[in-house]
Parts: sequence; C-alpha cells; structure tokens
Amino acid sequence: MGKRRILTAKGPRAGMLTSRVVMRRELQEGSLRLYYFEAGVGAPLVMLHGLGGSSRWWFPLFPELSSASLRLIAPDLPGFGRSPGPMLDIADAARAIIKLVDRMGLAQFFLAGHSMGGAIAAQIAADYGGRVRRLVLLDSAGVPGVGPGRALGRVLQFWSWCPLRFYSTFIGDMLRAGPRSMLNGINELRDHDIRPVLGRIRTKTLVIWGEKDGLTPAAHGRTIVDGLPNGHLEVVPGARHLPMVSAPDVVSRSIVRFFGEDLKQTV
Repeated sequence: MGKRRILTAKGPRAGMLTSRVVMRRELQEGSLRLYYFEAGVGAPLVMLHGLGGSSRWWFPLFPELSSASLRLIAPDLPGFGRSPGPMLDIADAARAIIKLVDRMGLAQFFLAGHSMGGAIAAQIAADYGGRVRRLVLLDSAGVPGVGPGRALGRVLQFWSWCPLRFYSTFIGDMLRAGPRSMLNGINELRDHDIRPVLGRIRTKTLVIWGEKDGLTPAAHGRTIVDGLPNGHLEVVPGARHLPMVSAPDVVSRSIVRFFGEDLKQTV
C-alpha cells in the first residue's frame, strides 16, 4: 500500500523542511498505475499538479494545509512523476482521478488543480460536481489562443515563470516525464478549451493567479472567473506561474479561508 516516511524534501523553498509524516502510496487498477502522497488528517483535499510536474509541486503548501484539518492527497498524474505513462488527455485524466478517490472511499472531497491540473480539476467538477465540496484553480490552463511554437517556447523558457529555487525540481520532473509526455501535454493544452465546462461547475470556486504569470497570462484568470456561476478571483502580487512556490503562505491561507465553514462541517 505505501511506505511511511518523514517528508524531508525541501520542496522548492530553500531550507524548508515540511516535518510531516506522509504515506507514499500506489493505486493499480488494470493498466492504470498511480503513485501519490498522502499527509494530514481531516477533510480530503485532492491536489493535481501541472504539465511536467509531480506531487512535489505542492510540498510548500503541506505544512499549513495539513495543520488545518485537511487530509492532503497529491497524485503524480499518468506520465509524470513516478506514475508511468502514457499521459492521458484531460477527460481520461479526470476519470483516472475519480478511480483513485473511489478506491479510497471518498464520496466527497475538496479539489485543487494547478495549470494542466486546473483543467483536469475543472473537468472533474463539471462531470462529478456533486462530489466536489469546493474547487481551487491556480493559474489554470484551458484558455486557448497560443500557437504550438509559442506554447513550447513559453514552457521551455522556464526562467521567465519559474522561481530560481525551483529550477532543480522542475528540470528533474520534466526529465523524468520525458519528451513524449511533455510534447503530448503541450499539444493537449494548446487545443483544450476550459470555457465550455465552466458553466456546468456549480460548486464554489476560488481562482488564484500570479500577478506576473508569463506562461498563462493573468487575463486568463478573469476569463475563467467570468465563465463560472460561483467563482472568485484572488491575484497574488508579484507571483508568476507558481504562486504556491513563490508565496506558499499566501496561497495556503487563501485556501483555508475559502474552505471556511465548509471545512468545519466536513471534518
């Protein structure tokens, strides 16, 4: 099921130890094999990472969120991190996450997604809305308009959107994913339009965006909020595409505040 260990990864913040006991677990169902980290006790929060990433992208939020009566569940999406490929399209990735929470016996859960993970989280909230307590989208992908060459260039110019202290984590995860998953992911996100599903998301949704995001412009955040029946936008000053890395305290507290009474009722 899983190997118990102290999560001593510095995440992307130099010198930061989470000092949290986590379980590294694995789900095997048919050809689907997912690895994920689990930490904390309380209401379940499923956290979906972005293109080329892994569950490690959420580590900076673990200390505060796991201290707020939340059970954190951070999978490596198929084709990324420790989970083998192939990479799945948005709809199939959404179904894979539902298989994970079904196996865990979670009738309802909070849900957060960053970038590509945001597009997957939105699909889950639209298709399985009764199960998502509240939704958080961070610098979500899904607003089209960037050509394939420009999209690839933006991703590869990671110094323009990725904090310096996160370079080694990002490059390591990207190399582990490999060129096929990266190119397939760029092609998938280039063509994916999140806007048609937004109107079907009835759950309360918090959209968090880095003010200086050079990969998915801040204007995309407003476009997404405008399409949501019950959405709210919070901009993180000075942050780029990874606000949970550059401003983890701000993002953690925004999430806990947003869950509010819903969190207390779930615990």
